[in-house]
Amino acid sequence: MYSRRIMLSQSLKEGSLLQEGKYRIERSLGQGGFGITYLAIQDILDRKVAIKEFFFRDYCERDGDTSHVTLGTQSNKETVERFLGKFIKEARTISKLHHPAIISIYDIFRENGTAYYVMEYIEGESLGDMVKRRGALPQAEALSYIRSVGDALTYIHQRNINHLDVKPSNIMLRRMDNQIVLIDFGVAKQYDEQTKEGTTTTPVGISHGYSPAEQYKKNGVQTFSPQSDVYALAATLFKLLTGQTPPEATEIPDVGLPVEELRQKGVSESVISAIENAMKPRRSRTQSVAEFIANLDKVKDDTNDGDDDVTDVIGFEEPKPAPTPKPKPTPIPKPQPAPTPKPKSGNLWIYAAVIVGLVLGVLLWQKPWEHNTGEQHEEKVITEVSNKSLRIPLGQCTYTGEVDSLGVPHGEGEARFTDGRTYKGTFVHGVAEGEKSLFVYENGDTYEGSFRKNGFNMGRYTIKEDGSYFIGTFKDGNPNQGSWYDKSGKKIE
Repeated sequence: MYSRRIMLSQSLKEGSLLQEGKYRIERSLGQGGFGITYLAIQDILDRKVAIKEFFFRDYCERDGDTSHVTLGTQSNKETVERFLGKFIKEARTISKLHHPAIISIYDIFRENGTAYYVMEYIEGESLGDMVKRRGALPQAEALSYIRSVGDALTYIHQRNINHLDVKPSNIMLRRMDNQIVLIDFGVAKQYDEQTKEGTTTTPVGISHGYSPAEQYKKNGVQTFSPQSDVYALAATLFKLLTGQTPPEATEIPDVGLPVEELRQKGVSESVISAIENAMKPRRSRTQSVAEFIANLDKVKDDTNDGDDDVTDVIGFEEPKPAPTPKPKPTPIPKPQPAPTPKPKSGNLWIYAAVIVGLVLGVLLWQKPWEHNTGEQHEEKVITEVSNKSLRIPLGQCTYTGEVDSLGVPHGEGEARFTDGRTYKGTFVHGVAEGEKSLFVYENGDTYEGSFRKNGFNMGRYTIKEDGSYFIGTFKDGNPNQGSWYDKSGKKIE
């Protein structure tokens, strides 16, 4: 009996072949309660793929010599077979989904007494790992990720599918094109199109901090409800913005959602309100992902917390800021030329000179009012402040530098944010917008380059932890076109 046990293994060995050599196992990427995921090479196409194997950890065993999987004993075989059927059905369902933010499945097959599905291998980083590395993310960056996941969830909800395991570790940022990809549909549920009832009765897993209260109950998600994924998406946003996992859904009625952590990070009140409403009990919760995203985009006037020395200059939501409200200039009437007396024939040149002078005077009078948008705009008087407490679109900060007559950063300055970030560069009426700017994260990561509308545009992003860096253009705060290098300057392929 003892010698038999040491031959049993959970993961396939490195170099194991599947489908008569079509796939070669490189290594295990991770294991959950119902499956093991591997990195593999697809021989004919010579590409990396991820392969998920059904392996019910509590009941399954593998023969180390043959790789064959035993699907439990006779007493629990029926349960394991039911989960295996769900595994195959999920793979078939996901294979029919075609969305840029949803992982693609290439193949499904049975082998070794169990089942496998082959999917794209995403070289990149999960948002969970990103938060571990960087800490809390800037609001604009976090919202751009959430919007992408929201698009994917809306797509599957239209097909009566709930993901039921949305969390930072199941959201990947693909390095090649900075595309957000939702992965791991292991506990997803397909619902009948007519009755909206679940097509399987297998229980779903729970991810503490992200699963809503109904997932803790037996048959709590047996009826289709997009609100379950809404809750998890809001909880995920909370994590991205604070770096902290929210309390379990069953605890929130007693301890409350710690929204003060969001305020300490400079998160706008409209986003805080959207998160709160999306993490309420199901009856009063935000109804759909589309409604949640719309609530994130609502503009609200953030209030000062009683400190008269704090100037609130947020007049818009990230990441598509609208212009900071400006007072309308008082119109100055255009000078009207005096009636031109009828010239005498001998003085035509004198009157011509007078008329030209008047025209030039009108043009010069108008010049200070011209604006590159074609709208009238009053020039601001630039002054300087030192260590002024402000709330700007990038967050709550202490600001030193040039401001306009409203006290809004305008010109060169330095903003030190309450969460440890620093921006040094040019502002245009409260918006970070300049060619030579420096942005430092609380963990030491730095960006040097140009800013456009509070976001990275073109420059160099350096990771302090290992010294690697990216040089190129950025889109939605993420590397877009360019190259990565290690700390020695060698290009990373």
